[in-house]
Amino acid sequence: MKLNTQFDTGGYLSRFASKGRIRLEGAVADDDARAIHHALEQQTPWELQLVTSKGPEVINRRELAALPEADIQARLTEAAERAQSGLSYLRLGYGLMSAPGDLALKPLADLIKSVAFAEFCGQLTGLTDLDLISLEAVCYRPGDFFTRHTDTAARLCFEWGFTDGWRSDWGGQMLFHSPSGDIEGGIMPRLNDLALFAGDQPRSVASVAPYAAGPRFSITGRFI
Repeated sequence: MKLNTQFDTGGYLSRFASKGRIRLEGAVADDDARAIHHALEQQTPWELQLVTSKGPEVINRRELAALPEADIQARLTEAAERAQSGLSYLRLGYGLMSAPGDLALKPLADLIKSVAFAEFCGQLTGLTDLDLISLEAVCYRPGDFFTRHTDTAARLCFEWGFTDGWRSDWGGQMLFHSPSGDIEGGIMPRLNDLALFAGDQPRSVASVAPYAAGPRFSITGRFI
């Protein structure tokens, strides 16, 4: 799997300097992007990620299957209630920093963990000596969300979208917030779009509509 490096570096540098975020279309070949979409849709051992009164929780498939339905519903309710007043999220995820050798997403994970990818991101943002500290696959289903948050510990974050055939009224956009709470911009889920943004930018993921025809897939990561 190869990275498409044929981008207007100067233009992206200027946009990142002024807005703190950029979006690239077609960061890998179309066939590779569709293979990644298929791997996310059919071959990823998703875990449930949410925030409850005990803080962030990750529940794998085996643990989820053993939980009584009432316990699961209580956790979902807690996540929704916390969203009314502060940081909360509800989604599926799977960590890729130590991707198993047989995982279908490993070629992409290896590409992102390479020095070449960090240098590529640095060339487009003007940031140097980027060090990847987290990498995961993410899936938002109807009703899933991530409330407004920042990540001041990260110099640069990214979200690489692998969602095909999305409609804007299905929600799921990454929204960037001004200090006053207005929406300064948003990125709709798309296939093979790579968004790079400063970690200290306030942002959220809009709740996916209950009538969305499928889930929203992406690969996310953080650099320091």
